[in-house]
Amino acid sequence: MGKKTLTLTTEHDNLFMEEIAKVATEKYEAIKEQMPGADDETVAILLAVNCLSTQLSREIEFDDKEQELESLRYKVVAAKQEQSKIEDSL
Repeated sequence: MGKKTLTLTTEHDNLFMEEIAKVATEKYEAIKEQMPGADDETVAILLAVNCLSTQLSREIEFDDKEQELESLRYKVVAAKQEQSKIEDSL
């Protein structure tokens, strides 16, 4: 990826980091294909922006799912309380 060699320190294992390197290289090459005249710094910035965009989209989606789950939990509790009231009145 580009001309620089990087050494990363991480808590992830080598297999995980190899996958990260593979994906990063694929994304880097895709941007480079679309913008062959772009220098490495520009490509790196675009790659970072694309990654942040993806991350933000996933965080928004996760938050939406959490809200949906909380709503479903509330409905289940309300239904159980209603069922309990009905059973108590019998």
